[in-house]
This record gives sequence, structure tokens and C-alpha cells, in this order.
Amino acid sequence: MPQSRWKLLTSVVISLVILVLAYLNRAWIIAAFGLLHEARPAWLVAAFVLICLSYLISSQVFNVVLRSLGFQMGVLRLWATALVAIIISQSVPAGGVGSYAFLISNFNRRGVSPGESALIASLETLSYAVAMLLMFSFSLFFLTFHGMVTGRASYVAGVVAVAVIAGVAFGLTRSEATLKRWLSALQRGVGRLLGHQWSGAWAENLIAELVVGRNLLASRRRDVMLLVLIQLTALTGHSVAMLLVLQAFDVRVSLWAVGAAFGVALITSTFNVLPGGGGTVEAALVAVLTQLGAGPAAVPAAIIFRLFNFWLLAPVATACYHWLMHENVKPLVSTRRSGVSD
Repeated sequence: MPQSRWKLLTSVVISLVILVLAYLNRAWIIAAFGLLHEARPAWLVAAFVLICLSYLISSQVFNVVLRSLGFQMGVLRLWATALVAIIISQSVPAGGVGSYAFLISNFNRRGVSPGESALIASLETLSYAVAMLLMFSFSLFFLTFHGMVTGRASYVAGVVAVAVIAGVAFGLTRSEATLKRWLSALQRGVGRLLGHQWSGAWAENLIAELVVGRNLLASRRRDVMLLVLIQLTALTGHSVAMLLVLQAFDVRVSLWAVGAAFGVALITSTFNVLPGGGGTVEAALVAVLTQLGAGPAAVPAAIIFRLFNFWLLAPVATACYHWLMHENVKPLVSTRRSGVSD
């Protein structure tokens, strides 16, 4: 099949996925629109603008890596690239794979080599994963501290936070052979328990990805630190947007509390296999915000935030995907190769 037909087919599939997701979650969307009249519109407008700006901040991850490779890309295309990649990652199970493939294809057609495109996509994935773990760790520590002050929560969250950080650090420092041995032993144990044996390919792929990520961390420490800071800034922007939505309902909570709720929602969305989050992101936000004093208004605020954060931008991302993958582009020229930039 010609390449143009593949692109057309991909565009149609993505559009259909968005439409199907919107239909399956129509109750949430209708409820969100129904609740808009109860909130002060100025705060809602500010929240939506901030969410769009947060996606722009996320796009600077690509800008930093592209510039380090000698390339330049316009601000609007960077924003569209980040928006499409993030929406794809949230729209379908294993969305990270689809997002990774989109990024490589998008940069390839602009003259960036396959190896350089893979580096850009890998650094984006790695920096987001680190930023997400940091936010989740903060959430657990904050919930523990809140429990110490109010006496309404246990110390389980703090123990989990320490375990998460220690586990990640411990895993990143083990040798490849050690990790393979551990995962193989785990696989055999689970297989004996369930009476079924699986192929070890998943373990090898997981370890290979871990080794690649560890090598990237070792070879580009400063770049990764900067990219993680950018990702944290973007995620904080979304948290502030959630705070503004709560303000629209006259709810006064701290940014720390909203950040803790958003951190839990992030980790929930990562392990969720339901398309579009299946309502679990909203549920996580409501559960944590209610515990931290937001009250009943946490429900409409979470629904509206998700409407702004995902559903209203999903069709925009579909249009951006079609534009990025079908426009006639002039390949980017690396300044390292020619001394000029596009």
C-alpha cells in the first residue's frame, strides 16, 4: 500500500477512536457541559488557557533536544506535536507505543534521521516517566503529612513512597544480568503458581528498555535533568489549572493538595488499560481532593478539568495529526551539518 494511503488510513483510525471514546464517555461529557453554568466562567477560561500553555511547555522537551542536535522547529508545530503525542498516549491501551511511533514518523519526515528521532522520543518518554514518579512520590509524602496533621490517615502512603523511590533507584543500579535473573525467577514462580508458563520475551524487552533509559541518563545527565524540570513545570501547570477550576466553584484548597491529587491521577492513568482513562482519572481526583477538604465540589471540578484537559483537545489533536502528517514540509537542516537552520 502506498505511503499516502497508510497516512490516510491512520488518520481515519485515530479520528474513529476519538469519536468512539467520546460516545462511550458521553455521560461524563454531557455532565461536564451541564455543570458549566454553575461555575464562574472567568476562572474556567483561565484554566483552559493554562492547560493549553502547559502543553506548550511540554513541547519544549522536543525543542531542547532538537536544538542540541542542531535542528529548529516552529513553536506551533512543536505545540501540535506535543498535543498529539500526549492525547495518543491517553487515548488507547499501550498508547505510549503509538505516541512513540508518531514522534519518530513525525520527525523522520522532517529530515531528522531515524536514530536522532528515536533519541528525541526516548528522552521525552524517559523525562516524563521520571517527572511522573517524582509527582507521585510527592503525593504520597503529602498524604502522609496530611495524615500526621489531621490524624485521619495512616502511614501507609509514606511507606509506599519510600518503597517506590528506593525500588526505582535500586533497579536502575543493578546489572543487566542480575535483572534478567530476577525477572526470570519471578516469571517461573508466577508460572508455577498459576500453572502456566509464558515466554521470556517480555522480560527481555523490559530490561532492554531499562538499559537504554539508564544509558541515556548516564550519557546526557544535564539534558535529562532539564527535560525533567520542563515536564514537572508542565504537570504543575495542569495542577494550577485544576486549582482554577476549583476556584470557579468557590472552593479554597492549596496548590499542594491539588498537586497531590494530580500525582495520584497520573499514576492511575498510567496503569489503566481503559480507553481515555475510563473515568478512573476523574475518580482519583475526586477521591484525593475530597479527603483533602474540597468537599462535594470536587466531583464537578474533576469532570470539567478532564473535559478541558482531554476531551475538548482530542478533536484538536486529531486535526493537528492530520496537519503534521500530511503537510508539505521542507526538511529541517541540522546546523551541525550545513551551518544553517530551517
